[in-house]
Amino acid sequence: MISYQDLVKHFGSSLSDKDLQSFLANLCSDLTDYNILEHDYIISQQIGIEFGFTNNSAVYEVDEGVVFENGNPVFTHFVLHPKSSTLIIDLPFDVNFTDNRIAIIKKAGNPSLTKEGYIKFLEKDFLVDNYKVGDIIITFDYDTEKKTINHIQVRDNNLAADHLKL
Repeated sequence: MISYQDLVKHFGSSLSDKDLQSFLANLCSDLTDYNILEHDYIISQQIGIEFGFTNNSAVYEVDEGVVFENGNPVFTHFVLHPKSSTLIIDLPFDVNFTDNRIAIIKKAGNPSLTKEGYIKFLEKDFLVDNYKVGDIIITFDYDTEKKTINHIQVRDNNLAADHLKL
């Protein structure tokens, strides 16, 4: 069992870094391969974690399905799903996946930024609370009806892709 901080310590590591590869292999036995044409994540369905990478140096054409240069994927964020609570024992602000939004705000304080609305192409409402703690952004994505956690994203605000920065 580990703390979410154990994952944060590896922010900024290249996917080719042997220490990061060893850390990930010791955590998960079912990691998907990194494929920038599909997404910026390596995923473990078994433990419910998505390891996110920012790869500004890759050169590729998604429509054609061609990677010209693989670039250097850098570990910048991760997403914890409820299933991850079997491995991650220490979540941000001492929350747990059974907490609702009111309980989280009591533990974490008022969010730095809240976003809610409707995503037309997914045909669903969304509600997220973002907390900025130093250079780390912690985002709680909620079920809009129950106000319970769908997932928690943790990212390095300095390293993440521009669309993820706060």
